[in-house]
Amino acid sequence: MRARSLHVSRRGCRPMSRNVGAPDAAVRAVIAIVLVAFGFVTSIPGYLSFVAVLAGIILMGTAMTRECPIYRLLHIATLRQHHWRA
Repeated sequence: MRARSLHVSRRGCRPMSRNVGAPDAAVRAVIAIVLVAFGFVTSIPGYLSFVAVLAGIILMGTAMTRECPIYRLLHIATLRQHHWRA
């Protein structure tokens, strides 16, 4: 049995369905690692470094949970057999 995260909306709490497939999650994880490393290793200005690390953390979070809020807003799913609920 898998633990499901909850999404709070005006209609109450409901579980969020996954919308990021395995290949998409793998690409996100690789890009996240590169962005975090880029933010810490390079000598770019502080705010760009912060933005790179923050973007990497967000990408890693979506890769690990396999839930992307932007995909949800756009009704995009990269899973093979994903059915949207009304």
